[in-house]
Amino acid sequence: MGKNPQSRAGFTLVEVAIVLLVVTILLGYTVALFPIQQDLKKSRQAEHELDQIVEQLIAFAQVNGRLPCPDTDVGAPDGLENVDSDPTLGCDGFFGFLPGRTLGMNGNFDNGGRLLDPWGTGYGYAVSDVDSGDGNIDFVVANNIRVEGLSNVTADLSICDDSPVLGNQTDCTAAGSNDVIVDVAAVVISLGKDRGTIASNIQAENTDDFGAGAMDDKVFIFSTRSDVSGAEFDDVVKWLPTNQLFSRMIEAGQLP
Repeated sequence: MGKNPQSRAGFTLVEVAIVLLVVTILLGYTVALFPIQQDLKKSRQAEHELDQIVEQLIAFAQVNGRLPCPDTDVGAPDGLENVDSDPTLGCDGFFGFLPGRTLGMNGNFDNGGRLLDPWGTGYGYAVSDVDSGDGNIDFVVANNIRVEGLSNVTADLSICDDSPVLGNQTDCTAAGSNDVIVDVAAVVISLGKDRGTIASNIQAENTDDFGAGAMDDKVFIFSTRSDVSGAEFDDVVKWLPTNQLFSRMIEAGQLP
């Protein structure tokens, strides 16, 4: 019998066109997802680097009996801590850039010496400026936690879940939000992809006095990522609770 011409092998032009259309759609979808995947990759990198920074802060305290001061050289940050001329005050300011060079960090530094996050912005760093009563700032004056006694030292930084009330707030209640964690000795921040330029209420709280010397605001925000207009949030925030700090300092013989 002769072969049926309709059963011959191969694809018709219609079938080829359908395959090409499907491939084009899949490629377009992949290309559209690529920037999102890159952002997520950078966020994971920032998370990892901030975890390393917290460990390095602990290591510094284990050696020196205190936490480092921020880099508060606003005009020309150099990655070095700025210590006050009065040793009882500890720091020149309590919120600024991470003193990455003082900590001996590895990573991407700018020409001035700031340690940069995956988006090219300097990591922010805040440390508690509480004084439990002897006239010395507890967490940044060497051996002062030991002098005061563990039960007498409580940090004054708080991590909150929102901040509908902007300004210099002392705690989450004053900021109109709920506690994520209180009694925080230090906070480290990446301002994310938008580099803090989107002034939503929930993000603006993390840029108060960013890179400046004095810090009157004790509230920082930790929340889920959001692209909702007016409530954008892409900051990456890590913190060092006092109980974790004290435990690790005890291990190193710096406390009690």
